[in-house]
Amino acid sequence: MKSKLDYGGEMMNWIERVKENVLPVSNEKYNIRKALDEWVYEGNMYDVEVADEICELCDHPNIRYQFEIVNQLNNNALLIGSECIIRFKISVIDKSGKKLSFDEAKKKVTKDKSRLVTEAKEKSVLNTLVVLAGIDHNFNILNFIEYFKERKAFTPNQLALLIWRLERANIDFKKSHFKLTIKRNREKEQLLQFEDWKLNRIWSCLSNSQKQFVIQNKNK
Repeated sequence: MKSKLDYGGEMMNWIERVKENVLPVSNEKYNIRKALDEWVYEGNMYDVEVADEICELCDHPNIRYQFEIVNQLNNNALLIGSECIIRFKISVIDKSGKKLSFDEAKKKVTKDKSRLVTEAKEKSVLNTLVVLAGIDHNFNILNFIEYFKERKAFTPNQLALLIWRLERANIDFKKSHFKLTIKRNREKEQLLQFEDWKLNRIWSCLSNSQKQFVIQNKNK
């Protein structure tokens, strides 16, 4: 367990790295707080797909989701990790140009990152289906792609079939990115009628609430 001195040392290291990175591209060249106050996050963010970028503010490695901050005085820009926006109290501006309070800013940054992560998972699913279409020529994948684009998830029968075909084709994929929908009664019935081996095949695709639904209702 780290002591307070350890955390204090880490913070000092962060601040020194931030000084080295932000002061040269800010109008303020000496006071780090004044320099940071020149920068804003306006909502531009990017998924570079591979976590190998470095935060241009604190030098933290293995960044996949980049958030752009812009200097309001000189238009310089930095690509940083989402946590640094909150940690160093970078101003957050909404679409109307309003500066958000700290709590509002934290909620927006969290929501923005969540959206990036969700979109990345959806893209991963679509890419996997395209790969399957190129290998499994006897399988009409287009209907599954269109269904997923509309609902962002699959019915139990669709999901079980897809997972089986992907595994049979030895395609590398993230099973947890494939989501299940059971909003309709017939979808709930499908899921509850699954035999154990079939349920096990898709179990890691289910949300916690969906797993609870199965545990509470199967075999009643």
